[in-house]
Amino acid sequence: MDFARLIDARRSTRAFSDRPIEAGKVARLFEAARWSPSCANRQPWRFVAVSKDDPARAALEDAIDAGNGWARRAPLLVVSGGSGTDLLAVETRDYLLHDAGLALMSLLYRAFDVGLIAHPMAGWKEAPLRAALSLPDDFRPIAVTAIGYPGNPADLDEAVRKKDEKPPTRRPIGDVAFAGRWGVPLPAVLPGPPERYFETPIPIRFSDIDAMGHVNNALTLTLLEQGRMAFYAEVVGVRRIEEIDFVIAESSCRYKAPILLHDTVRLRLHVTDVSRSAFRFRYLLFDPDDGRVFTEAETVQVAYDYAAGRPRPVSPGFLEKVRAYTEG
Repeated sequence: MDFARLIDARRSTRAFSDRPIEAGKVARLFEAARWSPSCANRQPWRFVAVSKDDPARAALEDAIDAGNGWARRAPLLVVSGGSGTDLLAVETRDYLLHDAGLALMSLLYRAFDVGLIAHPMAGWKEAPLRAALSLPDDFRPIAVTAIGYPGNPADLDEAVRKKDEKPPTRRPIGDVAFAGRWGVPLPAVLPGPPERYFETPIPIRFSDIDAMGHVNNALTLTLLEQGRMAFYAEVVGVRRIEEIDFVIAESSCRYKAPILLHDTVRLRLHVTDVSRSAFRFRYLLFDPDDGRVFTEAETVQVAYDYAAGRPRPVSPGFLEKVRAYTEG
């Protein structure tokens, strides 16, 4: 997955499927963590992975606070922390927890990259957790992370589901990054995510189904084309093919889950990375009923002068209409 997309899309949601995680994917998570940076390369991180069928699972679940009961459905619970035998302190600075956090972040990103969700928690009791996993005295546990495939949000109780439905928020960059000295905000030069995404239903036809019983992956670009044309009609006001003033210069798709004939499919897209003559669409094909993501994709469009046979600047009118829609 494109790293910018990974940063934008990763979320700590709470609805888990009971589908087991393949051993190869679990291994990839810890391989990503293993290659994390650490002070003096001490690599103090340690992980205890507890699957559903592990004898310690019930005792570990008992150590999790009631408010995190949703995590008990996750097929994998991972306790992360740092080993005191690899502690490195510089002056007053203890780097054990910092380095263990770096490793956990690598694991979280890798989990999302391979189609999983990973939700770290602070809501657990240390004494019963230590007893459940026979943790040594010099191990400092930091987090319990629930990991699994995305499930149906309808399975969550209403209060928990509303937490996941809240749009993600972050402090402005000037609140967290300073220029030259404390309190001088670093200027924000990148656009934030749109306030409003364009969405449209994508009907699935019987002719789209292949011999395996799902939508042929080769048709994904056609589904994106349907959504893109709906965007141009609704947002830009284009009605005729001769009004299309771009060519597709690049496209990439990431398959996440099969689309079956009976699935409800919506396409979400927004414009990003605008340059003089080009702009990028980012797409999500997903099921609005249960939140499953079928496909993530991107295309790069180049504004094109067909009469002259060369690229031209992106129309200011197009950008204004996009801005008016996304800020609406």
